[in-house]
Amino acid sequence: MPQARDPDESGRRRAIAALLFLIVLVAGGVWLADALRREAAREDCLASGRRDCAVLRSDP
Repeated sequence: MPQARDPDESGRRRAIAALLFLIVLVAGGVWLADALRREAAREDCLASGRRDCAVLRSDP
């Protein structure tokens, strides 16, 4: 006879899946914000007429 699943276990799995999804979502948002910040700094450099913008580094 199949054993009945514990409803708490199912809820726990859903909570872990939701937590992992949120972690991935936040990490993606942080990466996107950083990429946009770097691109904005490069565009500001190019707009100022400089030509060495590829090696532009911003301090953390």
